Amino acid sequence: MSAFEFSQNLSFGQYLPLDSWIHRLDARARIVGYVSLLMAITFTSHFFMILSGLILILLGFQISKVPLKYVARSIKTPLIFLAIIAFLQFFRFAPDPTNQLIFALGPFTITINGLIAGAVVMVRFITLILLISLASYSLSSSDMIYGLQSLFKPLNWLGIHSEDLILVIQVTLHYIPMLGQATEQIAKAQASRGANWGIKKQNIVQRVKTIYPVIIPMFLISLQRAENMALAMDARGYGSSSQRGSYRHLEFKKKDGLFLIAVLIFSLVIVIL
Repeated sequence: MSAFEFSQNLSFGQYLPLDSWIHRLDARARIVGYVSLLMAITFTSHFFMILSGLILILLGFQISKVPLKYVARSIKTPLIFLAIIAFLQFFRFAPDPTNQLIFALGPFTITINGLIAGAVVMVRFITLILLISLASYSLSSSDMIYGLQSLFKPLNWLGIHSEDLILVIQVTLHYIPMLGQATEQIAKAQASRGANWGIKKQNIVQRVKTIYPVIIPMFLISLQRAENMALAMDARGYGSSSQRGSYRHLEFKKKDGLFLIAVLIFSLVIVIL
C-alpha cells in the first residue's frame, strides 16, 4: 500500500500542530528567519558553513518536537535524485598539481575537488529540503498568510496589491496537498480495477505506462477545482473592495525579536565566512 500513499510521503504543505517554542513564535519572525537561512545556505560555498546550517536545522526539529520519522520522510523521496546529482559532481574537475587524482577510468577522473563538490551539493540540498520541511511542519498555512499580509503591507504604498500576491501563495499552499490526495484516490481506484500499481520491479517504460493514466484525470480535476474556486470567489465578491480587515492581530514579543536577531546573525556569518 506504500505505492498509494502520495499525501503521506509529501512533506511540503503538511503542518503538525505541536506545542513547542518554535510553534509559539510570531509568524513574521519565523518567515523572515526561514527565508534568511534559506538564502544563506543557498549562496554560501563553504562546506562547513552548510554543515553548521544543517546542525542548526536538526536542532530546530528537536526544539519543535517533530518526530524523527517526519525528518526521514522529508529526504527519503529525493535521496536517490540527490545522490545522482552529487555523483555527477565527482567528474567535474580535471586533475592538476593542486587537484589530486583519486580514480581514473578512461576519460572519467575523480579528484579531491570533485569529491568536495559532490559532498557540498549533497549536504546543501539535504539542508534546504529539511529547512523547507521544518518551515512546513511548524508554520501553518493560516499563520503564513497572516504573516505575509503583515510583511507585504508596505507594497501597497508602491501601488502593488499585496492581497493578490497573498492569494496566489495561499492557493498554491492548498493545491499541493490537495493534488497529492487526488492522485492517491485515482491510483487506488485504478488499482481496484486491475491497474499494476505497487509492483516494484518495473523498468522506466512500464512506470511511465502506469503513471500515464493518472495524468489526464489529474488535469481535469485541477481545472474543475480551479473553476469551482473562481465561482466561489466571484459569489463572495472578491475584489469588490480594497479595504480588508482581519479579526486576528499578530503580536511581536521579545522572544520573537531574540529569535529573529539570532537567525539573522547566523545567516550573515554563513554568507560572510
